Amino acid sequence: MRVCIVVPYDLAEEGGVKRSAVHVARSLRAVGDEATVVGPLSDGDPGQGFQGFGGVVNISANGGSNRMGLLTPPWSVRRFFREHTFDVVHIHEPLVPLLAYYALWSSRPSAHVCTFHMYAEDENPAWGVARKVLAKRTFARFERGIAVSQPAAEQAARTWSRPLNIIPNGVPTATFRPPEATENGPSPDGSLRLLFVGNWSAPRKGLRHLLEAYDRLRAKGVPASLDVVGEGTPEAGRRPGVTFHGSVASEVKLAEHYRSCDVFVAPSTGQESFGIVLLEAMACARPIVCSDIPGYRQVVDPDGSRLVPPGDAGQLADAIAELARQPDLRRRMGASNCARARAYDWSLVAQQVRDEYVAAIAVRHGEARARAHVLPLSI
Repeated sequence: MRVCIVVPYDLAEEGGVKRSAVHVARSLRAVGDEATVVGPLSDGDPGQGFQGFGGVVNISANGGSNRMGLLTPPWSVRRFFREHTFDVVHIHEPLVPLLAYYALWSSRPSAHVCTFHMYAEDENPAWGVARKVLAKRTFARFERGIAVSQPAAEQAARTWSRPLNIIPNGVPTATFRPPEATENGPSPDGSLRLLFVGNWSAPRKGLRHLLEAYDRLRAKGVPASLDVVGEGTPEAGRRPGVTFHGSVASEVKLAEHYRSCDVFVAPSTGQESFGIVLLEAMACARPIVCSDIPGYRQVVDPDGSRLVPPGDAGQLADAIAELARQPDLRRRMGASNCARARAYDWSLVAQQVRDEYVAAIAVRHGEARARAHVLPLSI
């Protein structure tokens, strides 16, 4: 099977949508399929198996910055699809302009699948109107639709009228794994090691609430340190015991950060459809304290997490303090999380995505041709 996976956001930067596309592509290649990841590219060489296009513009939307192919030249996309033929074109976030539209319109012989990731509790009314207009011009071309979660499906249902299969994001459990006995010994000073992962320059990621909770913990005499991994400017958050590591592109190194912490904290205030960072922490057998928001609530294991009201630094501090006092509870929570994360391994999730490709080919070209492309995905 020849598959093109279209990502709407800058391939030069880390992000959950890009990570999802990359892991599905790897899983497909592992069984002999051809998979190319396509997206806007601001800088550098994306490497083999990728195709980047220029015209990246940074747009503020959904509580954060979004580097998308708003000025991607349409003729370069048309040329790419004239030179490369695909059985399936899988477009992530089909309403994000403009690369997704060009890819859809330039690949008409292919079957098309789309995946919805976005969730916003309070959508801008103007954007809602624009989505409906764009949906009328594009959605009829898709044979199948996917949402990564129930909240994402509910958001998509505002414009998508057909059934959606919910296929979650995944996690590579061979990389994100529990620590060995020698990997996560006690902190040298006996402090509780907290970890935050995310683009914390976006207010919705809630780092300021975690920093306030951290200050409360220290004021109460709870020994704690905090590692912050992700993009942002650290000046406003500098205080004793807080270390800013910047963005970590390597999943191997990112997994080491998870394994080195005692508690993973995800204080997002909303507009999260899923929470890949939760899966990564769970796979590394870490207990979790996170905001009680729809996109997180459906991912975490109730026995492995503490959910607190979003934006409430006091309750966030209390939940962390509870875990600081109970190392045995932390170990039990981590074990429960690790068991749950196994169901999200990419080898399982990618099979579900591939099944959607086969179904799309069946709709587009008929059952006989679909069967000719089917090879069971076994990794």
